[in-house]
Amino acid sequence: MSAKVNYRRQDLIKLCQDAVVPIKKWGDRDCSDAHRQLGEAWALLKAGCPFKILTDKDLKTDRNTIWVEISFTDFSGFEANIDHNASETFYIPTRERLNNNKGKNWY
Repeated sequence: MSAKVNYRRQDLIKLCQDAVVPIKKWGDRDCSDAHRQLGEAWALLKAGCPFKILTDKDLKTDRNTIWVEISFTDFSGFEANIDHNASETFYIPTRERLNNNKGKNWY
């Protein structure tokens, strides 16, 4: 079964919101980083930044994780008044992964 790769912006925003787990349920040392990344991805997606779902061999979206590259105008683009976009790669848990963890730590 192949992984879904045609996520809409609203799908990703909803997943970011639904993936937030109360700190008492965190079970891994990297949970805070995962949550901070979710927040940043959520903000960039809500702001309308361009994104693409990654499907290459190194960062391949699968049944558990959506790898998404989000582009945005960074400091250099504004400061130098040039058309300069930066991008960053984020991971967002899939709906299946969230459902399997039933509100517990997904990371």
